[in-house]
Amino acid sequence: MHPFTSLALWGWLALSCLLLPLGNALVIYSIGMFVLLLILPDTRWRWRYVVWFMIPMALGLWLVHSGWLAVWLRDVPLDQQRLPMAIALWFKLLAIISSAQIWLQKVPTRQFVRALFASRLPISFAYVLAGPLLIVEQLRQQLSVIRDAQLARGIPLDGNWYQRLGSIPALLMPLINNSLNELAIRGAALDMRAFRLHGHRTTLWSPTDSQWQKVVRYSLLALMIIQTGVYFWW
Repeated sequence: MHPFTSLALWGWLALSCLLLPLGNALVIYSIGMFVLLLILPDTRWRWRYVVWFMIPMALGLWLVHSGWLAVWLRDVPLDQQRLPMAIALWFKLLAIISSAQIWLQKVPTRQFVRALFASRLPISFAYVLAGPLLIVEQLRQQLSVIRDAQLARGIPLDGNWYQRLGSIPALLMPLINNSLNELAIRGAALDMRAFRLHGHRTTLWSPTDSQWQKVVRYSLLALMIIQTGVYFWW
């Protein structure tokens, strides 16, 4: 399947989940997505990302929308009218993030970048979308080098959680400085390659696309527009 087709399918599933009210359908859909993440062998290891995000999100939503935070800070009467809305939001986020993790595992970054450059999108816009994906591995390597250097200087990056939390600026500031210093180098490299001289570029090993997949993508886009219109109309 073409990366854009799977992305359109995920967008339709995410939008459908956002439009669902709190009820059995939303709960079954959300739990089903998380269970699907656990069932698939190649996506099973990503459950940690979902859990690490959803548990703090649940605590934050409960603390704010249950009314207890206002009771503790301002000593006002307990008001839990917004709690169902927070519960619905939590289930929607669970479904969206679980399905997104499945899409990220099924679509390699290299294939998605090739699809961007081989598409009809303007080359500058395609590069803006693909740029962060292209430098993720480089940033990961730079972060590893910076971490080793800071550990050699005696900064407690492997200490207790509060020591690691206080040492985050020691990691981020060198990483940001290195990234900013490389902007001129990257700009010069793009100019040498005549960046934006031609509206479209040819990409080697572009993902295979077909007419029916294009029809599916446009149909899903039209369906999302219709769903959104019906939701706000009624």
